[in-house]
Amino acid sequence: MDDWKVFGMPRYLQIDNEAAFRGSLYHPRTFGKVSRFCLNFGVELVFIAFKEPWRNAYIESFNSRFDRLLWQSQPFTDLEHLKTEAKKFRDKHNKYQEYRKQNFGKQKPQSSYTQRFLPRTFVFDVSRELPITKGRLHFIRFLDEKGCINILNETIYVETSLSFQYVWAIVNTADESLQIYYQASREAPKQLLKTESYKLREPVKNRIPISKFNKV
Repeated sequence: MDDWKVFGMPRYLQIDNEAAFRGSLYHPRTFGKVSRFCLNFGVELVFIAFKEPWRNAYIESFNSRFDRLLWQSQPFTDLEHLKTEAKKFRDKHNKYQEYRKQNFGKQKPQSSYTQRFLPRTFVFDVSRELPITKGRLHFIRFLDEKGCINILNETIYVETSLSFQYVWAIVNTADESLQIYYQASREAPKQLLKTESYKLREPVKNRIPISKFNKV
């Protein structure tokens, strides 16, 4: 959240399939706290394929450095101490990455890639359970030998002829629908394979305005 105050709110946020992000490990069509938070603020989550961490190579690389150079290198007195040191590490890491880009002749990084920012006064109680609001969730999925994929703990049949191929699935909460696309190559057009009803477990509500989360 603090990053979105400084660097801006993305349109898409690519993450892995941890239960903390997507929701329950068992119950189908269950939305986790991160999914609900992003939906409410107009950020579309993109869940990478299962067991393919290289799709988040930059994040995994940062996590490795964080673990080796900070987490395992010193003791922390409390949570606030960890937060302070983590922020220092992040800022130093990002400045170093910008230095490398500029000195290897690449385009100078933009200071901002979005016009949307969370206000400095924004606060959010992480224990709060937000409703499911109108928006979209994206899933990169690899079809098994039966032509099926798994989305939010539910097996969905797509097409046997495309077994062992990747598809892109989109859950639209506004009209409670699921669309699945296939693209044979980067040059090929995207092909809509199927659209079906995707009834959610609870009512979909309008987004809560950012102003409702600001400090008084």
